[in-house]
Amino acid sequence: MTSRRRFLAALPVVALTVAACSSRHSAEEIRQSAGPLPRPQTPEDAIKVLADGNARFAGGTPQIRDTADIEIIWSSGIDQKQEPFATVLGCADSRLAPEIIFDQFVGDIFVVREAGNIAASPTNLGSLEYGQAVLKSKVLVVLGHSDCGAVNAAYKDSAPGANIQSIIDVIRQGIVGATSLEDAIVRNVRAVKDGIRRDSTLLREAEQAGDVTIVGAYYDIKTASVRFL
Repeated sequence: MTSRRRFLAALPVVALTVAACSSRHSAEEIRQSAGPLPRPQTPEDAIKVLADGNARFAGGTPQIRDTADIEIIWSSGIDQKQEPFATVLGCADSRLAPEIIFDQFVGDIFVVREAGNIAASPTNLGSLEYGQAVLKSKVLVVLGHSDCGAVNAAYKDSAPGANIQSIIDVIRQGIVGATSLEDAIVRNVRAVKDGIRRDSTLLREAEQAGDVTIVGAYYDIKTASVRFL
């Protein structure tokens, strides 16, 4: 983890150096030299792009977007539209940034976040539906993570009160019988997946049609690795 921190800390310096070197080139030269952006055409391809990206991040070798890549992104109409290939429902935990965890960039992932990565409200479900129905993302990932405070509170049967209690009450229903915190986190992810299919006709039918896949995943904060469930 120490080497990864040092690497990430060096990124601004690398970016500035690349920017200085690239400023001599024309916009057309930059466009021609840029690498391809992720545009998976199937749910399976989208999952592979995410898995490969996480492998790079966990291994301490994330891709570095140089000015050629960034020029392509900003000159391709991103100010007019977005085309994320994946939707991620993640926890609100500050250590859980899907774009970084999966080594993607601006416009690649449509992110919806709520404590405990739950989808119990119509507005939350509506956001997930928007990611597929309007933006045409190929995969919906319910991303749980180690050391999840919301799931831990439900697992320990805590009663924090206020509006926080509503989050704990939702999670508690899906983790009955859990034998450890990790087991509870995995059970919660699976319960959320089942709930999305049950409560969103739009997403259920889109999955049945093969337009999207709803998958669960577990992110280990210590190792930085994602395990698809």
